[in-house]
Amino acid sequence: MAVPKKGRSKSKGRTRLSNWKAKGRKTANRAINLAKSIINDQSTFIFDPRKKKSEDGNINKDIEMDTKTDIDEK
Repeated sequence: MAVPKKGRSKSKGRTRLSNWKAKGRKTANRAINLAKSIINDQSTFIFDPRKKKSEDGNINKDIEMDTKTDIDEK
């Protein structure tokens, strides 16, 4: 005979929801603080899209090829 699974208690559900919301709040605060520091020229954060890694973890070969052809043309 089939037996119903144990349900999650309200308190455990509320705790999980609270943790999930706090995680989003923390990420949003980090993004806002980074934006503020960039606006005030106090940021040491540098993002170079040419160094973006592909899925296999290697540097994107297409970007490397583009930079080599740019150097050869000059």
